[in-house]
Amino acid sequence: KVSARNSANKLHYQKELTHRTGSKPFRQVIWKDLGANKGIKPNLVNVFYKTRKKDNSLPNVETTKKYDEIREILEKDPSFPHVEHKRVFKSKSLDRVVGFGGGIKLKDIKGPQPSRDELEVELNTTKKQNQVLESRVEALEVENNDLKDRVGSVEAQMKRFKYMMMNQLNVNPSSS
Repeated sequence: KVSARNSANKLHYQKELTHRTGSKPFRQVIWKDLGANKGIKPNLVNVFYKTRKKDNSLPNVETTKKYDEIREILEKDPSFPHVEHKRVFKSKSLDRVVGFGGGIKLKDIKGPQPSRDELEVELNTTKKQNQVLESRVEALEVENNDLKDRVGSVEAQMKRFKYMMMNQLNVNPSSS
């Protein structure tokens, strides 16, 4: 099962956004080919193009579309945080970031995740808040039902008053 899944994943990425650097790691491409050894910091667009080009152009439509999408996003906001780049790249694995290379994991971008104890504390406070809100809802429902009863009784009194007034008006004209 694992082998079949891996084969399917491999075929999927071979069709779409495969890199074309062979066994050369992305870090080496960034260091040597894009000038990081000279102090130049290449942006994500350059890394994407350099690692996926075939001869001097991108090989297929999907890669070209993804390249244009990345370029547009970075042109709109050059200081775009790396955290948001995960929306550009789709990954089937939740712990990996496709497109960054160099073995970067999602936790490296997002930062440290809360511990189990912190999550349990947060869960308990949320449960307490929910209990408080539920008790408020129950109190408001009781108050609402009480107000409905009071409005109903006022309406009944108004009907009786109206009936009495109509009877008096009917009696008065006939007696005069």
